[in-house]
Amino acid sequence: MRLSAEPRSGTSDRASGWIANIQRFSLHDGPGIRSTVFFKGCQMRCTWCANPEGLTPGWDIFFHADRCLHCGKCADLCPTGLHAWPDGLHLLDRKRPCTGCGLCEAHCPAGALDLVGEKLSADALFERVMADEIWFRQSGGGVTLSGGEVATQPDFARALIQRLKTEDIHTAVETAGYTPWRALEQATAGCDLIMYDLKSADDELHKRYTGVSNKTIVRNLKRLLQGGQPIVIRIPVIPYFNDSPEQAEKLLSLIYTLTRGRTGFKQIELLPYHRFGTGKYKLLNMEYGWNKADVDLEPWLQSALQYHLPITVSGTLAG
Repeated sequence: MRLSAEPRSGTSDRASGWIANIQRFSLHDGPGIRSTVFFKGCQMRCTWCANPEGLTPGWDIFFHADRCLHCGKCADLCPTGLHAWPDGLHLLDRKRPCTGCGLCEAHCPAGALDLVGEKLSADALFERVMADEIWFRQSGGGVTLSGGEVATQPDFARALIQRLKTEDIHTAVETAGYTPWRALEQATAGCDLIMYDLKSADDELHKRYTGVSNKTIVRNLKRLLQGGQPIVIRIPVIPYFNDSPEQAEKLLSLIYTLTRGRTGFKQIELLPYHRFGTGKYKLLNMEYGWNKADVDLEPWLQSALQYHLPITVSGTLAG
Protein backbone atom coordinates (compact mmCIF):
# COMPACT_ATOMS: atom_id res chain seq x y z
CA MET A 1 0.00 0.00 0.00
CA ARG A 2 3.03 2.27 0.14
CA LEU A 3 2.69 5.04 -2.45
CA SER A 4 6.01 6.84 -2.14
CA ALA A 5 9.20 6.68 -0.15
CA GLU A 6 9.26 10.30 0.97
CA PRO A 7 7.22 11.94 3.76
CA ARG A 8 3.96 13.26 2.39
CA SER A 9 2.74 16.82 2.18
CA GLY A 10 -0.53 17.82 0.60
CA THR A 11 -1.42 20.60 -1.79
CA SER A 12 -4.03 23.22 -1.05
CA ASP A 13 -5.62 23.80 -4.45
CA ARG A 14 -9.18 22.63 -5.00
CA ALA A 15 -8.16 20.17 -7.74
CA SER A 16 -6.39 17.91 -5.27
CA GLY A 17 -7.62 15.03 -3.20
CA TRP A 18 -6.99 11.98 -1.06
CA ILE A 19 -6.35 8.55 -2.49
CA ALA A 20 -5.67 5.25 -0.75
CA ASN A 21 -4.07 3.32 -3.56
CA ILE A 22 -3.62 2.90 -7.30
CA GLN A 23 -4.24 -0.64 -8.51
CA ARG A 24 -2.51 -1.17 -11.82
CA PHE A 25 -3.42 -3.76 -14.45
CA SER A 26 -6.96 -4.16 -13.16
CA LEU A 27 -9.25 -6.31 -15.32
CA HIS A 28 -12.56 -6.08 -13.45
CA ASP A 29 -13.34 -2.36 -13.16
CA GLY A 30 -14.33 -1.56 -16.71
CA PRO A 31 -13.20 -2.55 -20.21
CA GLY A 32 -9.62 -3.50 -21.03
CA ILE A 33 -6.57 -3.13 -18.82
CA ARG A 34 -7.08 -0.33 -16.32
CA SER A 35 -5.59 1.56 -13.43
CA THR A 36 -8.11 1.82 -10.61
CA VAL A 37 -7.67 4.82 -8.31
CA PHE A 38 -9.18 4.30 -4.87
CA PHE A 39 -10.40 7.57 -3.39
CA LYS A 40 -10.49 7.99 0.39
CA GLY A 41 -13.65 8.99 2.22
CA CYS A 42 -17.11 7.40 2.28
CA GLN A 43 -20.40 8.32 3.96
CA MET A 44 -21.59 4.69 4.09
CA ARG A 45 -20.53 2.00 6.53
CA CYS A 46 -21.29 -1.28 4.78
CA THR A 47 -20.75 -4.14 7.21
CA TRP A 48 -18.87 -6.21 4.60
CA CYS A 49 -16.75 -3.37 3.14
CA ALA A 50 -13.57 -4.71 1.51
CA ASN A 51 -11.72 -1.38 1.60
CA PRO A 52 -11.83 -0.10 5.21
CA GLU A 53 -8.75 2.04 4.56
CA GLY A 54 -10.93 4.10 2.22
CA LEU A 55 -13.62 5.00 4.72
CA THR A 56 -12.03 8.19 6.01
CA PRO A 57 -9.95 10.92 4.38
CA GLY A 58 -6.45 11.51 5.62
CA TRP A 59 -3.76 9.05 6.59
CA ASP A 60 -4.11 5.57 8.05
CA ILE A 61 -1.46 3.11 9.20
CA PHE A 62 -1.42 -0.60 8.52
CA PHE A 63 0.24 -2.27 11.52
CA HIS A 64 1.66 -5.76 11.00
CA ALA A 65 1.78 -6.81 14.65
CA ASP A 66 3.44 -10.13 13.85
CA ARG A 67 6.49 -8.31 12.45
CA CYS A 68 6.94 -5.82 15.30
CA LEU A 69 10.24 -6.06 17.23
CA HIS A 70 8.95 -3.80 20.04
CA CYS A 71 12.02 -1.59 19.67
CA GLY A 72 10.07 1.61 20.40
CA LYS A 73 11.57 3.68 17.57
CA CYS A 74 8.15 4.59 16.17
CA ALA A 75 6.98 5.92 19.55
CA ASP A 76 10.13 8.02 19.94
CA LEU A 77 9.64 9.58 16.50
CA CYS A 78 5.85 10.05 16.35
CA PRO A 79 4.88 13.72 16.94
CA THR A 80 1.33 12.92 18.11
CA GLY A 81 1.74 9.87 20.37
CA LEU A 82 -0.15 7.60 18.02
CA HIS A 83 2.13 4.70 18.93
CA ALA A 84 1.32 3.55 22.47
CA TRP A 85 3.09 1.02 24.72
CA PRO A 86 0.78 -0.19 27.52
CA ASP A 87 2.50 -2.96 29.48
CA GLY A 88 5.28 -3.10 26.90
CA LEU A 89 2.88 -4.04 24.08
CA HIS A 90 2.89 -1.94 20.91
CA LEU A 91 -0.59 -0.63 20.14
CA LEU A 92 -1.84 2.20 17.94
CA ASP A 93 -4.02 4.77 19.68
CA ARG A 94 -6.11 5.58 16.62
CA LYS A 95 -7.96 8.34 18.43
CA ARG A 96 -4.78 10.36 18.02
CA PRO A 97 -4.19 11.90 14.58
CA CYS A 98 -1.62 10.72 12.07
CA THR A 99 0.16 13.66 10.42
CA GLY A 100 1.51 11.59 7.56
CA CYS A 101 5.11 12.47 8.36
CA GLY A 102 6.14 8.92 7.44
CA LEU A 103 8.84 8.72 10.13
CA CYS A 104 7.52 5.57 11.75
CA GLU A 105 7.26 3.76 8.43
CA ALA A 106 10.68 4.91 7.24
CA HIS A 107 12.52 3.94 10.44
CA CYS A 108 10.77 0.68 11.36
CA PRO A 109 13.52 -1.96 11.11
CA ALA A 110 11.00 -4.78 10.64
CA GLY A 111 8.75 -3.17 8.02
CA ALA A 112 5.79 -3.49 10.37
CA LEU A 113 4.20 -0.14 9.48
CA ASP A 114 2.70 1.00 6.18
CA LEU A 115 1.40 4.53 5.77
CA VAL A 116 -1.81 4.49 3.72
CA GLY A 117 -3.12 7.62 2.05
CA GLU A 118 -1.78 10.44 -0.02
CA LYS A 119 -2.97 13.86 -1.08
CA LEU A 120 -2.19 14.60 -4.70
CA SER A 121 -3.04 17.21 -7.26
CA ALA A 122 -5.06 16.01 -10.23
CA ASP A 123 -2.05 16.73 -12.46
CA ALA A 124 0.28 14.63 -10.30
CA LEU A 125 -2.18 11.74 -10.26
CA PHE A 126 -2.60 12.04 -14.02
CA GLU A 127 1.15 11.65 -14.48
CA ARG A 128 1.17 8.50 -12.37
CA VAL A 129 -1.63 6.68 -14.14
CA MET A 130 -0.34 7.67 -17.57
CA ALA A 131 2.72 5.53 -16.91
CA ASP A 132 0.51 2.69 -18.21
CA GLU A 133 -0.81 4.56 -21.23
CA ILE A 134 0.47 1.94 -23.66
CA TRP A 135 -1.61 -0.76 -21.94
CA PHE A 136 -4.72 1.43 -21.98
CA ARG A 137 -4.44 2.06 -25.70
CA GLN A 138 -3.56 -1.50 -26.71
CA SER A 139 -6.37 -3.09 -24.66
CA GLY A 140 -9.11 -0.48 -24.94
CA GLY A 141 -8.72 0.16 -21.22
CA GLY A 142 -8.26 3.28 -19.18
CA VAL A 143 -8.65 4.67 -15.69
CA THR A 144 -11.38 3.89 -13.16
CA LEU A 145 -12.13 6.12 -10.19
CA SER A 146 -13.31 4.02 -7.25
CA GLY A 147 -13.35 4.25 -3.49
CA GLY A 148 -14.28 4.91 -0.82
CA GLU A 149 -16.74 7.18 -2.57
CA VAL A 150 -15.56 9.26 -5.52
CA ALA A 151 -18.34 11.81 -5.05
CA THR A 152 -16.94 12.87 -1.67
CA GLN A 153 -14.24 14.65 -3.72
CA PRO A 154 -16.12 15.92 -6.79
CA ASP A 155 -13.68 18.74 -7.71
CA PHE A 156 -10.77 16.30 -7.67
CA ALA A 157 -12.66 13.70 -9.70
CA ARG A 158 -13.78 16.19 -12.29
CA ALA A 159 -10.31 17.68 -12.71
CA LEU A 160 -8.76 14.23 -13.19
CA ILE A 161 -11.40 13.13 -15.70
CA GLN A 162 -10.96 16.34 -17.69
CA ARG A 163 -7.19 15.87 -17.72
CA LEU A 164 -7.50 12.26 -18.91
CA LYS A 165 -9.98 13.20 -21.62
CA THR A 166 -7.47 15.65 -23.12
CA GLU A 167 -5.45 12.51 -23.98
CA ASP A 168 -8.54 10.52 -25.03
CA ILE A 169 -8.20 8.03 -22.15
CA HIS A 170 -11.32 6.01 -21.32
CA THR A 171 -12.61 6.97 -17.87
CA ALA A 172 -15.02 5.15 -15.58
CA VAL A 173 -16.45 6.11 -12.19
CA GLU A 174 -17.64 3.62 -9.61
CA THR A 175 -20.07 5.14 -7.12
CA ALA A 176 -22.58 4.05 -4.51
CA GLY A 177 -24.63 7.17 -5.18
CA TYR A 178 -25.16 8.22 -1.56
CA THR A 179 -24.29 11.87 -2.01
CA PRO A 180 -25.97 15.19 -2.88
CA TRP A 181 -26.94 15.23 -6.55
CA ARG A 182 -24.71 18.18 -7.36
CA ALA A 183 -21.62 16.32 -6.10
CA LEU A 184 -22.51 13.14 -8.01
CA GLU A 185 -23.24 15.07 -11.19
CA GLN A 186 -19.89 16.83 -10.95
CA ALA A 187 -17.92 13.68 -10.11
CA THR A 188 -19.31 11.77 -13.10
CA ALA A 189 -19.44 14.59 -15.67
CA GLY A 190 -17.65 13.67 -18.87
CA CYS A 191 -16.74 10.10 -17.91
CA ASP A 192 -17.26 7.29 -20.42
CA LEU A 193 -18.86 4.80 -18.04
CA ILE A 194 -20.63 4.91 -14.67
CA MET A 195 -20.63 1.78 -12.53
CA TYR A 196 -23.40 2.31 -10.01
CA ASP A 197 -23.67 0.15 -6.90
CA LEU A 198 -27.11 -0.94 -5.72
CA LYS A 199 -27.38 -3.17 -2.69
CA SER A 200 -31.01 -3.51 -1.66
CA ALA A 201 -34.46 -2.18 -2.43
CA ASP A 202 -35.46 -2.72 1.19
CA ASP A 203 -34.80 0.60 2.92
CA GLU A 204 -34.81 -0.76 6.48
CA LEU A 205 -32.43 -3.56 5.54
CA HIS A 206 -30.24 -1.07 3.75
CA LYS A 207 -30.09 1.19 6.79
CA ARG A 208 -29.28 -1.69 9.10
CA TYR A 209 -26.26 -2.94 7.18
CA THR A 210 -24.93 0.15 5.38
CA GLY A 211 -25.81 2.86 7.90
CA VAL A 212 -27.83 4.94 5.42
CA SER A 213 -31.16 4.99 3.62
CA ASN A 214 -31.34 3.89 -0.01
CA LYS A 215 -33.73 6.68 -1.03
CA THR A 216 -31.04 9.14 -2.10
CA ILE A 217 -29.22 6.34 -3.94
CA VAL A 218 -32.30 5.34 -5.94
CA ARG A 219 -33.22 8.95 -6.67
CA ASN A 220 -29.73 9.75 -7.94
CA LEU A 221 -29.66 6.66 -10.15
CA LYS A 222 -32.94 7.72 -11.71
CA ARG A 223 -31.48 11.13 -12.55
CA LEU A 224 -28.31 9.64 -13.99
CA LEU A 225 -30.33 7.30 -16.21
CA GLN A 226 -32.24 10.28 -17.56
CA GLY A 227 -28.94 11.82 -18.67
CA GLY A 228 -28.09 9.01 -21.08
CA GLN A 229 -24.52 8.24 -19.94
CA PRO A 230 -23.54 4.56 -20.21
CA ILE A 231 -24.35 2.91 -16.87
CA VAL A 232 -23.63 -0.56 -15.51
CA ILE A 233 -25.52 -1.34 -12.31
CA ARG A 234 -23.33 -3.39 -9.98
CA ILE A 235 -24.91 -5.47 -7.22
CA PRO A 236 -22.72 -6.89 -4.45
CA VAL A 237 -24.47 -10.13 -3.58
CA ILE A 238 -24.04 -10.67 0.15
CA PRO A 239 -25.06 -13.86 1.99
CA TYR A 240 -27.88 -13.39 4.51
CA PHE A 241 -28.33 -9.81 3.29
CA ASN A 242 -29.66 -9.79 -0.26
CA ASP A 243 -29.19 -13.28 -1.74
CA SER A 244 -32.70 -14.53 -0.99
CA PRO A 245 -35.27 -14.88 -3.81
CA GLU A 246 -37.40 -12.16 -2.19
CA GLN A 247 -34.58 -9.63 -2.03
CA ALA A 248 -33.40 -10.43 -5.56
CA GLU A 249 -36.87 -10.08 -7.03
CA LYS A 250 -37.51 -6.82 -5.20
CA LEU A 251 -34.32 -5.12 -6.37
CA LEU A 252 -34.48 -6.38 -9.95
CA SER A 253 -38.09 -5.25 -10.18
CA LEU A 254 -36.92 -1.78 -9.14
CA ILE A 255 -34.09 -1.84 -11.68
CA TYR A 256 -36.49 -2.92 -14.42
CA THR A 257 -38.76 0.02 -13.62
CA LEU A 258 -35.92 2.53 -13.49
CA THR A 259 -34.12 1.37 -16.65
CA ARG A 260 -37.03 0.62 -18.95
CA GLY A 261 -36.56 2.67 -22.11
CA ARG A 262 -33.29 4.21 -20.91
CA THR A 263 -30.67 3.87 -23.63
CA GLY A 264 -27.77 4.50 -21.27
CA PHE A 265 -28.39 1.35 -19.22
CA LYS A 266 -26.02 -1.39 -20.38
CA GLN A 267 -26.29 -4.30 -17.98
CA ILE A 268 -26.29 -5.57 -14.40
CA GLU A 269 -23.08 -6.97 -12.97
CA LEU A 270 -23.24 -9.26 -9.96
CA LEU A 271 -20.32 -9.03 -7.56
CA PRO A 272 -20.28 -12.20 -5.42
CA TYR A 273 -19.29 -11.71 -1.80
CA HIS A 274 -15.65 -12.34 -0.97
CA ARG A 275 -13.39 -12.04 2.07
CA PHE A 276 -10.37 -10.52 0.32
CA GLY A 277 -10.42 -7.41 2.49
CA THR A 278 -10.70 -9.05 5.89
CA GLY A 279 -6.96 -8.92 6.57
CA LYS A 280 -7.03 -5.13 6.32
CA TYR A 281 -9.32 -4.93 9.34
CA LYS A 282 -6.71 -6.64 11.47
CA LEU A 283 -4.04 -4.25 10.19
CA LEU A 284 -6.26 -1.28 11.12
CA ASN A 285 -7.30 -2.80 14.47
CA MET A 286 -10.91 -2.85 13.31
CA GLU A 287 -13.51 -5.56 13.77
CA TYR A 288 -14.81 -7.18 10.59
CA GLY A 289 -18.55 -7.46 10.93
CA TRP A 290 -19.45 -9.98 8.24
CA ASN A 291 -18.15 -13.51 7.96
CA LYS A 292 -21.00 -15.52 6.52
CA ALA A 293 -21.34 -18.53 4.25
CA ASP A 294 -20.92 -18.65 0.49
CA VAL A 295 -23.34 -16.61 -1.52
CA ASP A 296 -26.23 -17.92 -3.64
CA LEU A 297 -26.44 -16.26 -7.07
CA GLU A 298 -29.25 -18.39 -8.46
CA PRO A 299 -32.13 -16.15 -7.24
CA TRP A 300 -30.55 -13.22 -9.05
CA LEU A 301 -30.08 -15.11 -12.29
CA GLN A 302 -33.63 -16.39 -12.23
CA SER A 303 -35.13 -12.97 -11.48
CA ALA A 304 -33.03 -11.32 -14.20
CA LEU A 305 -34.34 -13.89 -16.67
CA GLN A 306 -37.89 -13.12 -15.60
CA TYR A 307 -37.42 -9.38 -16.23
CA HIS A 308 -35.31 -9.87 -19.39
CA LEU A 309 -32.46 -7.89 -17.85
CA PRO A 310 -28.91 -8.36 -19.22
CA ILE A 311 -26.73 -9.68 -16.41
CA THR A 312 -23.12 -10.77 -15.88
CA VAL A 313 -21.27 -12.38 -13.00
CA SER A 314 -17.78 -10.96 -12.46
CA GLY A 315 -17.53 -10.09 -16.14
CA THR A 316 -18.84 -13.45 -17.43
CA LEU A 317 -22.10 -13.51 -19.35
CA ALA A 318 -24.69 -15.22 -17.18
CA GLY A 319 -27.92 -14.90 -19.05
